[in-house]
Amino acid sequence: NKYIKLKAVVSTQSGHYGRDPYRDYLEEDYTFGYPKQFHTIGAESDACREKAALFNMSYFGKFYLSGPDAQAAVNYLCCSNVQKGPGSTAYTNMLNKNGGSETDLTVSHIEQCPETGNDRFYIAAGGSSSHRDMCHILNVIHDMKFDCTLVDHSADYGMLSLQGPESRSILEKICGADFSNASFPFSTHQLVDIAGHQVRAMRLTFVGELGWELHIPSSSLVDVYQTVMAAGKEHGIVDAGYRAIDALSSEKGYKHWHEDVRPDTTPLEAGMAWLVNPKLKTDVDFLGRSALEEQKKGGIKKRLVCFTVKSPVPLVTLEAIYRNEAVVGYIRRSAYGYSVGANVGWGYVEHPEKITLDWVRSGTYQVECMGEKYDAEVSLQAPFDPQNLRIKGEYEEYSKKYAQSHRLS
Repeated sequence: NKYIKLKAVVSTQSGHYGRDPYRDYLEEDYTFGYPKQFHTIGAESDACREKAALFNMSYFGKFYLSGPDAQAAVNYLCCSNVQKGPGSTAYTNMLNKNGGSETDLTVSHIEQCPETGNDRFYIAAGGSSSHRDMCHILNVIHDMKFDCTLVDHSADYGMLSLQGPESRSILEKICGADFSNASFPFSTHQLVDIAGHQVRAMRLTFVGELGWELHIPSSSLVDVYQTVMAAGKEHGIVDAGYRAIDALSSEKGYKHWHEDVRPDTTPLEAGMAWLVNPKLKTDVDFLGRSALEEQKKGGIKKRLVCFTVKSPVPLVTLEAIYRNEAVVGYIRRSAYGYSVGANVGWGYVEHPEKITLDWVRSGTYQVECMGEKYDAEVSLQAPFDPQNLRIKGEYEEYSKKYAQSHRLS
């Protein structure tokens, strides 16, 4: 058949180490400059900031955690407060004993198990690390002897993320429900009906806009997608991809696991004290707590900071960071920020003594890219909407405040 013939052709052309027949196409994209898709990515990013964009996030891992000890398990696994009751969704990291970030994901407290009455939690994790995340959770459950189970439902659900100023209008149009701040606050979820299909809508964002994730049974995914796109047409909705997500999330300061946060970096070093401090003020134990408490006492020696660089070539990560002519770190993550008109890079700066915010701010910085040094502006916060006004849907207030500093205002 055609499949066997194609397989034979590919085998004879490439072998295990031979030439891949798709390489000819890929080599057209190889460049150390801005890619040929640069303006396409920019158009998708602008549409998300100005109107609405729909992202297919179905590759995410999706797990159900349930059982008599489900609440105790998530309390111990998560460094942030996940004890907010049914209807809540929390972004969190799961740490190791040294306080390093093993995962970053969301945990939603959903309806109790109808058969047992036990608590249930729905965990959504980035697809590139979801199997690793699952293993970490299972290992902790086993080691702590929690009476609960974790079931992988990744293939049973798709996920679409609708983001942008028009997202609320689109969803209210197709759901006939109230998606206002009062009725549908940030970091909460509800079951809604879209085109006759039950969908779990979560008010979350990874791009810094008003928006919702739609978690959809796989069999309903196409119908829901078509319904959202049809309703969004008059609102200027576009399909958008992962390169746009990278650009939008980088300028907004949202973290990527394995780049911004890793097992060898703690939330305190990553500038995410806001994530752990509320729980550290309670007596709830969690994995990595003692390490964070010690670090708070002794101080940190590296800190994740943001650099904006207006260079003629893109940052591709691993570029050296200079402070007052001395190398103090390297870029961990980068993308062009279309809303701020510059390359946005995130990297850890290191100091043999305790790092203070004054030490970070007082330096003169450059980033070395392709053998050239470019001046870089350093910041301890995201360059785009650091006050989270757009997430709250406060677009008029955002325009008043940032009219002169952000291109899209």
